[in-house]
Amino acid sequence: MKLFSGRRGADGQQPSGRRRLTGAQKGAILLALAVCILAVAVFALYKAVVRPVDRPDELQQTHTVTPTETVKKPTVTEVTKQVDEETGEEVELAIEIPASYRPGVYNVLICGTDGDGLRTDTILVAHLDVNTHTVALLSIPRDAAVPRADGGIMKINSVYNGGKQAGMERLETRLAAMLGFEMDGYVLVDLDAFQKTVDLVGGVWFDVPQDMYYVDASQDLYIDLKQGYQLLDGEKAMHLVRFRKGYASQDIQRTKVQQDFLKALAKQCVKIGNLTKLQEFAGIFADYVTTDLTVGNMLYYGQELLKCDFDAMQSYTAEGEGMMINGLSYYPLYAGKLLSVVNESFNPYEADITRENISLITPDDAPLYQKPAEPAPEEELPAEEETPDGGEWPDGWDEEWPDEWEDEWFEAPGDAWEDEQPGGWPDTDETDDTLWEEP
Repeated sequence: MKLFSGRRGADGQQPSGRRRLTGAQKGAILLALAVCILAVAVFALYKAVVRPVDRPDELQQTHTVTPTETVKKPTVTEVTKQVDEETGEEVELAIEIPASYRPGVYNVLICGTDGDGLRTDTILVAHLDVNTHTVALLSIPRDAAVPRADGGIMKINSVYNGGKQAGMERLETRLAAMLGFEMDGYVLVDLDAFQKTVDLVGGVWFDVPQDMYYVDASQDLYIDLKQGYQLLDGEKAMHLVRFRKGYASQDIQRTKVQQDFLKALAKQCVKIGNLTKLQEFAGIFADYVTTDLTVGNMLYYGQELLKCDFDAMQSYTAEGEGMMINGLSYYPLYAGKLLSVVNESFNPYEADITRENISLITPDDAPLYQKPAEPAPEEELPAEEETPDGGEWPDGWDEEWPDEWEDEWFEAPGDAWEDEQPGGWPDTDETDDTLWEEP
C-alpha cells in the first residue's frame, strides 16, 4: 500500500514513495498531544481537588459538645426482621438509627469579627443546596444566650474570644448544640478583608435605610452615612454593617441590613467582570481569612454559587426576647421558631430536627441563670467604748446592778423622805402632778 502526499508532480500525477513529516508538522502533532495529555491531567486534578467537604459514611448518633451537653442527631425508624431464638419464628423489630445526610446540601459558618478582633459580632449560617441551586442565610444575634461549661450563661459572640482556629471550632461546637446539626466548614473574615473585597469589586450600590452617625474614638470608628441609594466603597460598607446604636431594635435591625448588603455584595462578586480578578480575591483570602475549607472545597462551592439566583435568596434571623440577666443584656431564643426555620431551610438530614436535638437557653430558661441578689450590709453598731453620738461611756456603766435593785424598788431608810415633804407624801399611787405641793 502506497501513501501519497497532498502535492502532485509536474505531470499532474501523484509521486510515488513514503513522504516524511516536516519539522513544523512534527511540532504541531507533539504540541497537540501535549495539550491532550495536559487536559486529561487537569481534568483528573479537577475531579480530585474540586470537591465538597467530606462527610463520614456512618454517622454517630450523638456528638459531645461540652462535658455537660451533647448534640443528639435526628433518627429514623427502621424495621428489621430477626428470628426469635425461643420460638424459631421470624419477628419484626423497629429500631432507631441515625438519619442520613441529604446529598448536595451544605451549611457553612461565616463570621466577622468586631473592631478589636475578640468577638464575632456577625454570625451567619450560609446554606447551599446544589440540587436546586438555592441559597439561604440564618443570622444568629450576637447576644443570644448559651450555657457555659461551668453551668453559667454567656453571649454567643464571646465564645470565639479571639481564638482564631480554636475559637471558631468552639463556636462551631456551640452552634451544633443550638441548631441540631454540624457545620460543613467555617470562614472567619476580619474587617480588612471585608473592606478590600468591596473595593476590589468596585464598590456596591446599596440603599442605606436611614442616616447613620456614630463616633467611638477608642475603636477609631467614625460613622457618618446619609440615607439613600448610593455606591459604598469598602470603608463606607464597613461603617454600614457595624452601625447599630441608632436602630430602634439595634442588633436585630443591624442583622437585617447585614443580610441585605451581603446579598448585594454576592451579586456584585459573581459578575463576569469581577471573575477576572480571581488572583486578587485569592490574595485577600490568603491574608485575611481563617477557614478550615480546602482550596478544592472553595472552588466547588464557588462554581455552584455561580448557578444560584441571589435575588431569590432567603434570609432569616433567629428570633428571641431581650432580657437583663445579672446586669447584662441577653437575647434568649425561642425554641419553636428556631426549629421551624431550621427544618424549613437549613436541615441537612433526611429527618426533622426536634426539640430533643437542640440545646439552647430560651426566655423561659433564662431566669434560672439569674444570681440571687446579695443581702444588704448590716448596720454597724457602735463600739462598746463609744456612745451612739461618739462620746465615751462613764466608768462602770456596764457593771452589774446592786442586789437590792434587782427584785424591788429602792426604799429610803426610815422616815427621811417624809420629812422632806411638808405634810408628808400623798397617800396615793397616782402620778397626777396636782397631788404634789410646792416645797
